Amino acid sequence: MFAQGFSIANAIIFTYNNGKKMKKNRIRDLSRFELEAALKEEGVEPYRSKQVFRWLYKAQASSFDAMTDLPASLRALLNSKFYISDPAVLDLRRSLSDGTTKYLFKLEDGNTVEAVLLPEKERNTICLSSQVGCKFACVFCASAPFGFVRNLSQGEILEEAISIKNANPAANITNVVFMGIGEPMDNYDNVMRAIRVFNDKDAFNIGARKITISTCGVVPGMVKLIKEGLQIELSVSLHSANDAVRSKLLPVNKRYPLKDLMQACRDYIRATKRIITFEYVLIKGVNSSKDDALSLVRLLKGMQCKVNAISYNKIPGSPYEGPSGAEIKIFMNALKSGGINATHRKPKGEDIDAGCGQLRISRMK
Repeated sequence: MFAQGFSIANAIIFTYNNGKKMKKNRIRDLSRFELEAALKEEGVEPYRSKQVFRWLYKAQASSFDAMTDLPASLRALLNSKFYISDPAVLDLRRSLSDGTTKYLFKLEDGNTVEAVLLPEKERNTICLSSQVGCKFACVFCASAPFGFVRNLSQGEILEEAISIKNANPAANITNVVFMGIGEPMDNYDNVMRAIRVFNDKDAFNIGARKITISTCGVVPGMVKLIKEGLQIELSVSLHSANDAVRSKLLPVNKRYPLKDLMQACRDYIRATKRIITFEYVLIKGVNSSKDDALSLVRLLKGMQCKVNAISYNKIPGSPYEGPSGAEIKIFMNALKSGGINATHRKPKGEDIDAGCGQLRISRMK
């Protein structure tokens, strides 16, 4: 029934018809072309699959019965072969200071992930998770202590966005960032499948340049991304220009050190004609001195990039803390004097523990 090569994990449920066990598949785990192929095998005209696709993503339909312009026979077929799921909202916190809203979703298997709505004057950004947990153990991330559980499927990623949209019908989602729980490059295929739906004019219709993948520096994934032919924004978690310090903060650096990471960044810039954003969490006494800034200038000199510096968002039990305002000013001035395009971003949602993994960890505790 499915297109060749299509496989799916954690997205099958079973029903019974006259005592016969039957399985259903999560329909949002199918790409547009897989959906068309699956329905074609059932004798459904191709234009009907486009209608179904639009119902799933333009209208965010929660049931096949809501697809009122489809024949009753097609709705019955869809109900017999597929299901539409929505993650349960376990917790929701909205910042009183900036409107940032964090959601904790419960998946079908009982695992949890986070997603965030970041409202601004001219855009609304959703920050999505790509995995349950993470295997890369970055020291400043609240997800690290609980390790990796599994990848999210295409449908589970898309359903994060749909749930947020349904909860905020007046908010036009303009930007998508993969900066939540998990390493997107470690779930590369499902993330790219979801991105193609976000980009599809019959679905979310979000431009590729408004979709950002953030990576801790998984070089093979960055190399694959170059070949996709999409103008996706790439954000790299850098956090130090020194291999020893970076390896302490991000253990992935031991496998893909700065030399390899910077080469992959230069290759991406050259191939896509896009700049790269380097994320830099400022941690007092670790990477926030003037000397750290000057090392960063030397590392990035001549590269088409920008640095997005942000003060460390305190995690309970962590020994780290953010630098003072005076230290931040010295650091940023050193970057700008060195010709680096850099901004210091105030953390959003500090009053609701909006840092990656913080809401999930509070529930797990």
